[in-house]
Amino acid sequence: MKIIKILAIDYGEKRVGLAIGDSENKIAMPLKTIKNNGYENTCKEIVDLVKEWEVNRIVIGLPEIHPDQKINKKISHFSKILKKNANVNIIFYNEDYSSNYAQTELTSQMKAGRKKSINKEEIDRIAAAIILQSYFENEIFKNADTRSTSKD
Repeated sequence: MKIIKILAIDYGEKRVGLAIGDSENKIAMPLKTIKNNGYENTCKEIVDLVKEWEVNRIVIGLPEIHPDQKINKKISHFSKILKKNANVNIIFYNEDYSSNYAQTELTSQMKAGRKKSINKEEIDRIAAAIILQSYFENEIFKNADTRSTSKD
């Protein structure tokens, strides 16, 4: 079975958070945050990472709670340009509250003694990792053999 490398994107108007993982380990790792310098420039930077990391699939976070949001149209337009340039399969995945969850996790770490301060770039990277980890967990659940039973 071929290992699929997956890049997750938390697209924002100012910054784009990125995370990486693969179909074998199913562990999402924050990769980096890049500045959103317009669709073309941002796509070029991501295409370079796709080549460097030999990515086979991209998962883009898409808010579903309010599907008519302006950001959804921007994400859709961005993904079309990215698909054309990266030539990899792109999947949209629900990212509702991923940035809020990332912020909460980092705040909890601060309360537990974390020395490093929280910055927005880190939140974006972690939000991308949360999107990807959720995607992995959903894939595991979908592929679970529901016909088997546990033995007590």
